[in-house]
Amino acid sequence: MAINEEQQLGRAKNAVLSFLEQRLSVPKIYIDADWDGHHIDVLAINRDGVGDVHAVLLFLRPYFQDGRLDLQQQDEQVGVLLDRFSSIAANYKYIAAVDPEYIATSDNSRWIAQFRVDSYPLLERLRSPDGIGRIGLLHVSEEEPSVEYRLKPERFRAKIAKLADEYVHQHEADWEIRA
Repeated sequence: MAINEEQQLGRAKNAVLSFLEQRLSVPKIYIDADWDGHHIDVLAINRDGVGDVHAVLLFLRPYFQDGRLDLQQQDEQVGVLLDRFSSIAANYKYIAAVDPEYIATSDNSRWIAQFRVDSYPLLERLRSPDGIGRIGLLHVSEEEPSVEYRLKPERFRAKIAKLADEYVHQHEADWEIRA
């Protein structure tokens, strides 16, 4: 049974939530967050809401009907997300590429290409202009969604403690540790 794009992205968001929950200390995690006027697919605020802010934007990887990855369209989608990140304040930023659950081909086959960014202009845009910070890359597989690093993020300069405090007080987390 095939699932639609919204369901695939929903499953991927949940997988990213689990990925962050395993790597952070007592995070508060929000799905489809409105963070300072920007839609963030998965937002995590570490250390019970007083630590670093992690922002994740997801996209569904484009495949041709014959099962080949459409690299040009993927680069365009990554470029759009990089543009969005330029105005989003967060200590850690990630782009998560989501492989669709199933693509029907004539011989029911498909290669899953590992997510990476090869285009030099895009690689340069992953880094902050001042060298402090790099956007990380995540790959979400379609089978029982799992998340893997393709490129670890580096911490961005962001003075957002007050913004994080206000957000935590005004929004209920989708996932948190309750004591």
